[in-house]
Amino acid sequence: MAVTPGTPMKVLAAVLAGCFCILVATMLIMQNRVIDIRQEHSSMSSELAMARSRLDTLGAVASGFLEREDSLGRMTFVADSLRARLEERELMETYQGYYLTIDTYQNRYHLRLRTSAGEDMLIRSGYCGTGKGWTYNDLGQAWDFSTPRGVRYVLRTGENPYWYRPDWYWQEMNLRPPDPDQVVLIPDTLSWDQQIAYYNDSLSAQERIWVRAVPGALGSYKLDLGGGLLIHYGVGRGNNVSHGCIRVSSSDLEVLYRTMPLGAPVVIY
Repeated sequence: MAVTPGTPMKVLAAVLAGCFCILVATMLIMQNRVIDIRQEHSSMSSELAMARSRLDTLGAVASGFLEREDSLGRMTFVADSLRARLEERELMETYQGYYLTIDTYQNRYHLRLRTSAGEDMLIRSGYCGTGKGWTYNDLGQAWDFSTPRGVRYVLRTGENPYWYRPDWYWQEMNLRPPDPDQVVLIPDTLSWDQQIAYYNDSLSAQERIWVRAVPGALGSYKLDLGGGLLIHYGVGRGNNVSHGCIRVSSSDLEVLYRTMPLGAPVVIY
């Protein structure tokens, strides 16, 4: 069969034309795919932006709630303190004699005297320790060891008091309160000073933990304000460190004990 001159060129041209058409079609397909990908990317970017915006909003809301929670505690503290100061104002209109103020924010006490002439004199001032607030142990148990604010009164006083450890003393240390047969007793035939020496010198550190009635822990005196709230000796003065009671130095405690009569008001703010 004879080959017409120029036929190879026509075949080549046809092949090239076919390849070109395939290439163009492929490019169109790829272009459309790129457009689709861009649209998907744009949509995803918008969704991510919206999600990020929601996350920022939720973060702002959470932060606001936390700030409100902190503010609520502070506002409650201020409100209780103002209420106590207002009660003090009303009390001073008719009261005469010695009284005590406790500042739980600065952890200071002020012993004052209200005279029959209406004078209000500062007699003695010093640092004290007050409640440390909410406390948790490893088991998730919680206690509010805040010093209650308001006007209290000296209901009872006493010398050589014992500290009768409540169950939370052990629970706070993640221990189970002792059974009666586990409690370590100090001989009651000993004098007060001898009991303190026995507790500190004759018992090991492990044994001291299981003593429920501890001599000397509260100092030589106590002023009972009711509801388990005492004024007694203690360390950490100038800070919020106690389980709600008011801690003072030994010398301050003796002055308060000998000065504050039964019924004397104690203004806690």
